[in-house]
Amino acid sequence: MGWITKYGSFWGQLPQTTGNVYWVSPGATYVVEGRTYSASDDNDGLSPERAMRTLDAAINKTTANAGDVIVMLPGAHTGSTVVALDVAGVTITGLPRGSLSSKGDHGSGVLRHAASLTTDGARTALTITAANSEVCYLHIIPVTAQAGIDIAGANINLHDLTFDMATPAESTSTFGISVTGAVSLLRVANCYVSSDGSQGGWFDDSAGTATITLTDSVIENCTVQSAGTSAWADVIVVASGATNLVIRDCDFIAISGALMTDVIDITGNTADGGVQVARCIVSVGCDGVQATATSDIQVCNNYIMTIEGGTGGTLVS
Repeated sequence: MGWITKYGSFWGQLPQTTGNVYWVSPGATYVVEGRTYSASDDNDGLSPERAMRTLDAAINKTTANAGDVIVMLPGAHTGSTVVALDVAGVTITGLPRGSLSSKGDHGSGVLRHAASLTTDGARTALTITAANSEVCYLHIIPVTAQAGIDIAGANINLHDLTFDMATPAESTSTFGISVTGAVSLLRVANCYVSSDGSQGGWFDDSAGTATITLTDSVIENCTVQSAGTSAWADVIVVASGATNLVIRDCDFIAISGALMTDVIDITGNTADGGVQVARCIVSVGCDGVQATATSDIQVCNNYIMTIEGGTGGTLVS
């Protein structure tokens, strides 16, 4: 097919790579350029016309640290087993579409995504344990009392993702991103999150059974919205073991009277200055940060909104 470049790029939208590009279909049949094809895990997956049927099978074909890319073709991808990204240096991506956001400092550049990822049972949609992993341009839908993405590893890059935390029934055990092991050099950026009711944290490291270490990481340029009638208890939860975690340039918006009780809750994390929060905006009535001691968190230029007619936002302190 002539529209695939020699670097494996699709209309210039995919990362150029010298590795293999594997294609995954959301269903048994799929359409590319008006032509219908059959997907199968027996296919080699190396062309859109020979797409594999499952993400797990595509991961099993990749080679560690060779620059391999897995492309999720447009549609709803629903896993029936635990999907584990356990091969180092692999990128999983969807096809990016137009922007969700107008121009602005926070959340700008978040794109619509043509492919969604969820699961048909009581399991995490995607677990990441391999170093140097990248996941991008996908719509993540966790199921009730499970995580959308579970991570443990080094140098993991999650960016340009959207999270639907409104579809699952309310459960404080439903997470967007759950940290259940040691993580370092994590970057979460350019994400949009929609929640309805009291779910677990969009980003939460309290689900693990052992003490979590989260070091030298950043969460930035994200927009998180909450609707419905039930308060969302905690949006970002850092329960223990975090050092050099930066949360910056994020907007936390509560609408329809459903407040975010604690937007950033680090009460279990007692490392002096272990978490820094800068340039974030929080809806009126919500608690911007909660910590056991003031020395545990550094805050700079974060504001709580005010009701129309007020004198301006309140500085988070």
